[in-house]
Amino acid sequence: MRAEIKTILVLFLIVTILGGVSLHISKLSYKNHPLTPYSSSFDILSLFKERKKPAYRIYGYLPYWTLEKLEFIELDRLTDVAYFGIYIDGEGNFVKTVQDAEGIWIAEPGYRNWKENEKVTQLADACKKFGVNFALTVVAHNDEDNDAFLDCRECWDNLLKNIYTELDEKNITDVNLNFEYAEYTGKDMAVKFSEFTKYANQELDKRYGNSNVVVSAFADSSVKDRVSSDLENLAKYSDGIFIMGYDFHRPSSDNAGPVAPIGGKGVHAEYDIETMLKDYLAVVPPNKLLLGVPYYGYNWVVGKDEKYAERINGNDAIGYSQSQSYEAIMDVIINIKPRILWDDLGQVPYFSYISEETGQLRQVFYEDQKSLAVKYKLIKNNGLMGVGIWALGYDGGYTELWNLLYDEFIN
Repeated sequence: MRAEIKTILVLFLIVTILGGVSLHISKLSYKNHPLTPYSSSFDILSLFKERKKPAYRIYGYLPYWTLEKLEFIELDRLTDVAYFGIYIDGEGNFVKTVQDAEGIWIAEPGYRNWKENEKVTQLADACKKFGVNFALTVVAHNDEDNDAFLDCRECWDNLLKNIYTELDEKNITDVNLNFEYAEYTGKDMAVKFSEFTKYANQELDKRYGNSNVVVSAFADSSVKDRVSSDLENLAKYSDGIFIMGYDFHRPSSDNAGPVAPIGGKGVHAEYDIETMLKDYLAVVPPNKLLLGVPYYGYNWVVGKDEKYAERINGNDAIGYSQSQSYEAIMDVIINIKPRILWDDLGQVPYFSYISEETGQLRQVFYEDQKSLAVKYKLIKNNGLMGVGIWALGYDGGYTELWNLLYDEFIN
C-alpha cells in the first residue's frame, strides 16, 4: 500500500511541476519561448495521449501582419497554415521592394518577414514537428502583372525556380496560389490560370513527391468571370479550392450587412453562402472544397439604428466605415456592452452603438461561435474537405473560436 501511495505522490508531484512549468512558459512572451502546439486549454496529461487529429481539413491563412499574434495560435486545432504571402511581378519574380505612401522605396513586408522574421522559421519548424502542413502563399493581385505572367510560358518556369528556393530554405513542400483581379477578367485568363495550376502542381510533385497545392477562389467564381472561374479544371489540377466565402458586404457597400450571409439573396445581398455552395457543388466535387470563413467583420458609419442601415459617408469628424478583426469587435462589445441582435436571414450577429470617440452611430456585422457553427454544419452536411480561415491571429487572445473548431471538427 505504501509503495502505491508513494507512486501516486510521485506522479502527482511530476504533474504539478510540469503544470507549473507549462503555466510559467505560457506567461512568457513569444520571444522568450518556442512556439507551443498546444491550446490554451492544454492538459498536461495529454502528453501521454495520442493527439486527436481533425476529421476535416482546417486550413488557416497567416498574414505577415498578424505574426505579432503568433503566440495565440493553437496548432492542435489546425491541419494547415499558409503564410500570406510573397507577391510576384509579371515575370514570375518575387517582389522585394515597394513604394510607401510617400513614394519612398522600402522592403516589401511580406517578402521581408518571410526571409528575416524568425517567427516564420519557428512556425515552419513547429508545424513540421507536430504534423501540421505549412505552405507558402504566392500572391498575384496586380491585374497588369497577372495578365503578363499568365501570358508568358517562360515566366511559369521562372516562378517555379523561385518557389523552389523558398520552399527548400524552410524545408517545406506546400504552396497556396492566391491570384486575384480587382474586378473581372476574360475566360481565357481563367483557363490559363488553371493550366498554370496544373503545371505548378505537377512540377512540385516531381520535385517533392507529394506537394500540396491549394488555390483560392472568389465566392462568385462559379457565376462571374474571375481568374478562378475555370472551376472544373481547377478542382482537377489542384489539391483543393479555398472558397473565399466572405465580403458579401464591404465598407463601401450602400448598406450595412453580413460579411458572409447564409441566406438573404435578393433581400440584402446579391449572393449568399447557400446559393454559392449550390453553384460550386454543381461543378466541383465536395471533397475538393474548403469553405473560407471570416474572422473579422465590418463596422459602418450609419444614419439610423435599423437593421441593414444605410451607410453614410465618413469624414475625419465622424469617422469612417472600416474592417475590424474579431479581437477588435470583442473589445468593443466588452467596453460598450451593446445589445447583440441576430439576423435570421444572414444567420449572423450584429449590433449598433454610439462611438465614444465621435458620438456617431455605427453598426457592426460580424461572426461569432453561433454563426460559425451554422457554416461548419454546412461543411459537414455537404461533405466538404473542410474549413478555411481568414485569418489566423484575428481572434487575438480570445479562445472561443478555437474551442468551436475542436468541438465541430475534432472532438
